[in-house]
Amino acid sequence: LCRATNVFVKAVVRALGREYLPNTDLAYSSGQPGKSKQAMVLKASDDGKMMEAYGFHTVGIGSSARKALLSAREEKRLVVGLTSAIHSLTENPDNFNFCFLAPTDDRSGSHLQQVLLEAFCLEHNIYIIRVDSADKLSRLVQSPVLASCALVQKLPTKVVRRMNSAFRRSESILVEHCELYWDEPHKPVIKLPEK
Repeated sequence: LCRATNVFVKAVVRALGREYLPNTDLAYSSGQPGKSKQAMVLKASDDGKMMEAYGFHTVGIGSSARKALLSAREEKRLVVGLTSAIHSLTENPDNFNFCFLAPTDDRSGSHLQQVLLEAFCLEHNIYIIRVDSADKLSRLVQSPVLASCALVQKLPTKVVRRMNSAFRRSESILVEHCELYWDEPHKPVIKLPEK
């Protein structure tokens, strides 16, 4: 209970920090110490070239996120929408690997639900991936309504062994990205590809 409360408090401080602590660095870049990263966005790289965003390097994070979402949708391992995600996590939190979160209005009730969802995911070691647009996320998961959240269920181990290496690579890239920023108070935002 103490760890859950601590995670919740950290999530609330992170959410409020954007508004009340405007000069706080999001992360520390070895190449540019002390530079504010308020608008840190990791851009998609469809051609596989390395791109740089404020001193951080990434290879195809947006494309990897897209591949993971499309594969999960095809395999019916995707839970779309904030309410559905909360309900699914309440039933079996150990069944999920990734939680994709798109921005919401800071003054809406869904923002508070999203902060609580993020704290719950951190408590249960579910990787949180922030994306730049609810519209793009909705298009990728083919949601008829605007989706600010999508959960990806874990695959059974026997299925993972039979999967092609391209899918394993895209999920591995996402896992490495999430591990890199696990302890950061502000997660970078991944720019999803337009298509």
